[in-house]
Amino acid sequence: MSKQAYTLSRQKSLKSKILIDALFTEGRSIVSYPFRLVYLPAEFPQNEPFLVGFSVPKKKFKRAVDRNRIKRLMRESFRLQQYDLQLPQKTVMMWLYTGKEIPDYRKVFQSVKVIIEKMNEQT
Repeated sequence: MSKQAYTLSRQKSLKSKILIDALFTEGRSIVSYPFRLVYLPAEFPQNEPFLVGFSVPKKKFKRAVDRNRIKRLMRESFRLQQYDLQLPQKTVMMWLYTGKEIPDYRKVFQSVKVIIEKMNEQT
C-alpha cells in the first residue's frame, strides 16, 4: 500500500452528537486493558466505512498534555491497523482509555490489535 493509504483523515472523525449519543445508549463494547471500544453499526452521510473517536478521561489525567499524548498514541496505533478491520457495514466507534498511567507505544499497539481481532470475530 502507498503511504497515502494509511492516513486517518478528518472525514473519518466522529463528531456528530446524535451519533455519539446513539453509540453510548445502543452500542456494544469490547475491552482489552487499558482500552474499551464502543461500536455501533449506523448510517451516516460520509462515504467512509467507519467514523472513529478517541477519549481519555479528564478525571484521571488532569493535565491536557497527558490526555493528548495518550490520544496521539491511540490514533497512531489505530491508523496503522485500520485496514485489519473487516466491517460488514458502516460503523461508528469510540476508543476509551481506562488505564491509570500513561502507556508506552508497544502496549497501546498490542491492545488495539487485540480489540480489532475481537471485533472481527464478532462482526
